[in-house]
Amino acid sequence: MIVSTRVDNRLIHGQIVQGWLPSLDVSEVVVVSPLAQKTAFMQKMFRFALPSGYKLKVTDAKEAVDYVQQSAEKVFIIIESVAVLFKMLEAGFTTKVITLGNTQFEEGKKQYSPGVFLSDEEFNNLKGLTSKGITVIMRALPSSLGSKL
Repeated sequence: MIVSTRVDNRLIHGQIVQGWLPSLDVSEVVVVSPLAQKTAFMQKMFRFALPSGYKLKVTDAKEAVDYVQQSAEKVFIIIESVAVLFKMLEAGFTTKVITLGNTQFEEGKKQYSPGVFLSDEEFNNLKGLTSKGITVIMRALPSSLGSKL
């Protein structure tokens, strides 16, 4: 069961470990990152960063969709980018809320919150999710006030 879905290019870091995990009733973290899936070192660092007691799965977009649909765990999904999120959606991923945590600055992207930078295409595609019943919220921590996109 999906408890929370977050786009955050930093993947597992202090805000996740200290802020999000204690506030979520989850047993597993699923990191969706094609690069991390291919990098054993990154996977080891994620494992070391997670407190004991949490399962960890590092995967790509397509495998993540199949995995979370079959998982009996309470899952927190962390996706490396908006592009990977849309690959998941194209592969049949469904969720009710997507939290944008940190999307890195790149040339041509606009800033929408302190850590959220989006191209016009990303912004429009994310706004379009509302017609599918998906809420997109920008929020750094569960305790911070989020704003809808």
